[in-house]
Amino acid sequence: MDEILATHRIGEGCNLHIARLSRETIVNAGADHLGFDGYFVFEAHDGQAGALNILGKTSSIEAAFRLSDLWGAKAS
Repeated sequence: MDEILATHRIGEGCNLHIARLSRETIVNAGADHLGFDGYFVFEAHDGQAGALNILGKTSSIEAAFRLSDLWGAKAS
């Protein structure tokens, strides 16, 4: 993970993140069909290095920040 913009704990040792990812990480996660640039939404589990599930990709950095804001509002 190059640059994590947001992290939200979703329980049971699982976190939801928005970040840039390396080409290798994207390929290893089987998500190369999404392309290699931009900000990805993915879940990762504590204690499982390299184990992540890419859920999607934001359309822009502004969308990434907005999604993070929405998560924060829901947690309040």
